[in-house]
Amino acid sequence: MDLEKSNQILIFGSGILAVFFQMISYLGISSAQVYALLFVFFFSGFAGFIKTISFRENLRAFICFDITSKALSLFIPFVVAFGAKSISNLYIFVDYCFSFLILGEILSILICIQALRTRNKEIKEIDIYNLVIKKLQDFIARHLKLESKHIEIKNKEPPQKEE
Repeated sequence: MDLEKSNQILIFGSGILAVFFQMISYLGISSAQVYALLFVFFFSGFAGFIKTISFRENLRAFICFDITSKALSLFIPFVVAFGAKSISNLYIFVDYCFSFLILGEILSILICIQALRTRNKEIKEIDIYNLVIKKLQDFIARHLKLESKHIEIKNKEPPQKEE
């Protein structure tokens, strides 16, 4: 690799980091939360990689699905933070997103370690992301149904008799 190409790579990487840190600053996200999440995601990916190799599972499937899903789930708190810029009450959910992602990855690390210790690859992970999303969907659906029933009741009231 020649010097010009390596300089271009360094400039490009520096630009990406600058944009990333500007985005964190703009969104008002604590850098400690971001560092903790990145560290836990990295360690979780490493533990999953070791588990995949130890149990002789398909490495391509691990890279395609697990690593990709981890990378995409990194965007969840940032998407919520962008929404919180316009709806200030959503800022509490930004912290919850970071907390749930960190908790889910810590559980994933512990399950990988336990699976390796017991040599039991059948230990199932608790999918905290889908659990929270399912509860949120149920909560929203319950309230939307109440609203729609309330509207239906108003529309079905008998007309007032004119005297």
